[in-house]
Amino acid sequence: MSRRIDEHELRALFEEIQAPETLDRWRERIADVHAEELDGPHKTNGATVITLPTDRELRPHRPRRRSVAVAAAAAVVVGLGGVVVTSQLLNDAPPADPTMIIDGPDHNTATSPPPPPSGSQSNSGTASVPPPESGQDRPDSGGTAPETEGPGGDNGPDVVNVPGQDEPNWPAMVGDPTAANTGVPLGASLGDHHGDLRITTAGQVVADLRVTGTVIVDAPNVTLRRVLVVASYGAPAVRQNASNLTVENSELDGGSSLAQGASGLVVRRSRLESGMTITSGAQLYDNFLDTADVLIPSGSTSVLLRHNVLRWVTMSDLDAPIRGVTIENGVLTRVDAPTASGSASIHVLGNRFRGSAPSTGWNASAPDYRWADNTYADTGAPANP
Repeated sequence: MSRRIDEHELRALFEEIQAPETLDRWRERIADVHAEELDGPHKTNGATVITLPTDRELRPHRPRRRSVAVAAAAAVVVGLGGVVVTSQLLNDAPPADPTMIIDGPDHNTATSPPPPPSGSQSNSGTASVPPPESGQDRPDSGGTAPETEGPGGDNGPDVVNVPGQDEPNWPAMVGDPTAANTGVPLGASLGDHHGDLRITTAGQVVADLRVTGTVIVDAPNVTLRRVLVVASYGAPAVRQNASNLTVENSELDGGSSLAQGASGLVVRRSRLESGMTITSGAQLYDNFLDTADVLIPSGSTSVLLRHNVLRWVTMSDLDAPIRGVTIENGVLTRVDAPTASGSASIHVLGNRFRGSAPSTGWNASAPDYRWADNTYADTGAPANP
């Protein structure tokens, strides 16, 4: 059984232990911290006494520590031979390029700014890029700008080529739209623009351009041809704010591929990587959306989807009826039909459906609802709503 240690014996034991010789150096080391903030040594009974700092005084000063870190970072960058902009040390994200505005005379000619030369500096402020005059050489192709025509009929005309200059174009489509036969044609040479692109000239044709940002259409009768758009996170690739926009042979990717905010839209032979919202007077032909959706909101009228590959078509008429929607000769997964009273003339004809539930909300007794010649894509059996 162990003996209980007496307190007096323990005190006597510690009095016999001698302090190590390095203890005084340790005390002097602590005393040196922020010594400029402390009173100097003083004499007590002939001995020199040094007052140690408090716990708060021993803590490092944050402002001084941060300034040292910034100075060290600057020294490293300068040592590498670069020019240091001090504001960039505190900002990880680079500043966004300014919005380019295409605002020039009303010419229906193709225009595409060339990519900036190597080592050139981006322009600051708002850029204004008028389209070239008829017959003026295009900077990216070396030829003359081709004359173009506006949309005509259901499918509209193909690109009209100028003799001696062959614009890249797709051959006639065989089979269903795919990633390999839609979008920017092979052989197209694209210029680059970083930042949003705003179009303010009526009748403008923008062609052969890669845009890292959103294309904002603020003028009527604009055509986007062979344009590849990759918008920033959550933003639409194309925002239509004016009537009668045509998009053809293009590729759109963003939070949504396109947001229609004005009547009149034609999208032809394009690849849409994300969903889109279409409203009045919208026509989609030969497009590849694969697993993306098409939303037709309340109050929409005169919508035509012909020969497209997509996932869902959702018609939401909670706030106003939807009238005059035709979906035909396409490949899709499901049609969510409008269900409120007042919606009419919804036609779903000759489509092939993937999956086992081709429709929700279909009301066969609603005015002019037509469902005919629809089949399942895998078996060919009739697909009924």
